[in-house]
Parts: sequence; C-alpha cells; structure tokens
Amino acid sequence: MASLQDKVTIITGASSGIGESTALLFAESKAKVVLAARNVENLEKVASLCKTKGLSDSDVLVIQCDVTSEDNLKTLVDETVKKFGRIDVLINNAGKGTLGNVMATPEATLDDIMNVNFKSIYNLSRLCVPHLTKTQGSIVNVSSIAGQRAGPNLSAYCISKAALDMFTRLLALELAPQKVRVNSVNPGFILTPFAENAGWPSAITTDYLERLKVLQPLGGAGKPEDVAKAIRFLASDEASFTTGHLLFVDSGRHCGLPV
Repeated sequence: MASLQDKVTIITGASSGIGESTALLFAESKAKVVLAARNVENLEKVASLCKTKGLSDSDVLVIQCDVTSEDNLKTLVDETVKKFGRIDVLINNAGKGTLGNVMATPEATLDDIMNVNFKSIYNLSRLCVPHLTKTQGSIVNVSSIAGQRAGPNLSAYCISKAALDMFTRLLALELAPQKVRVNSVNPGFILTPFAENAGWPSAITTDYLERLKVLQPLGGAGKPEDVAKAIRFLASDEASFTTGHLLFVDSGRHCGLPV
C-alpha cells in the first residue's frame, strides 16, 4: 500500500508467525521496519527477508527486546527515534498463552500472562503516543477471538485479551482528538509456532485441524499472512476513518459457532 511507504513501523514479536508475516508485508509496502523480539537470530533472518522485498539496510532496525522489561521498551522507542526521527505505526504483536482454568491457574501464571499480553502493550503504547501524536500515526494491537469469547481451559489468556480489547477502545477514544487511530485484529486459530510454544500440542493435531473446518467455516486454520493483511489495512490510510475497531480474522468463528 502506497500510504505505508516510508512509514516508521515498530513490530513486536517480529521473529516468527504473525509478526514475521507482518514485517514482510510492510516491507513490500516500502515501510521502514523496526523488528523487536527476544530471539535476535530469528530477527536477523526476518530482517534479511525484508531486504529481499526491496528494503535497504538503512530501512531496517533490529532490536532485542523483552516486552516485559520497561527498560527494554524505552530502549526500543529511543533507538527507533534515534535512527529514523519519528514513529508512524506501532504494532503490538508480542503475546503468550498458557493452558489452565481459573482454579488451576496460580496468581504467578496470571501475572506472567497479563504482563506479556496486556501490561507490555499498555506501557509501550504510552511511550509511543507522544511520537505518534506528532505524526498522526496509528496503533494496531494483536488480540484474539478469546478476548470476546470465553475458551475452555484458557482463563488467563482470555482475561488478558479481554483487557487488551477494552484498552484498544479506551485509547482510541482518548487519542481521537490528536488524530491517532487505535485498532485491533482478533484472530481465530492461526497455524503458527504460537500454539506449540504455549503448550497446546492438541491444537495442532490432525483431528483438531479437521475440526477447525467446522469451527472456522471459511476453511479451517488461518495463515499468518491472513492476519498480516488485516494489520496492514488498519495501519494504512485505507482505514483513515476507522478507530476503536476489533477486526475479527477468524473465518467467522466469532459468530457463535461451537467452541
């Protein structure tokens, strides 16, 4: 999209999955990308792929970042502004999942999930807002269908994403006078390393992938690029009159079909 050309875009969780696909789509759109995650080796691979899409070394910045560290977040913002002079787009993609119902989820686990999935986004967004106000930029949060529909054995994850969805709407209202837009994408099941990393091996079995053809009626499990395209749209001028919106990228699963 031409409207993203030269836009300085921070992408957290950029080392794989949805973050990687988003980085590549933004590179195709000639945005300047700031790739942030803990795994530097994977980030460097994504950076190299971005350059095959036409970006130069000066268009890409790799930052090792643990989003739960406020010092790391401040460094991420400072280094971005130092290199590019501004911030146009923030994509809060880093996230974490865990299994467990309410009674089986200890407070420490809840704190860990909330720190990654909500508090880090709260803190990074606040750091970026002064810069986004100058550019009349935008924020896209990567949430989940689980923020709006309770999922069995996913209590901490659902709670964290529900908090994120409300934050998206609240911040959208607060920043509208400054012409800064805030939206989210809410994916259903997307086939990425996320499920395995979260300890959900049952989510990637053949039987479950077949069941997804019923749960997600447009065609089973989604692909990272399905979500990346929605993120790119919300960040672009094509969505210039859209803010506070939760965009479901879930093949219709949120409509009320069985969980």
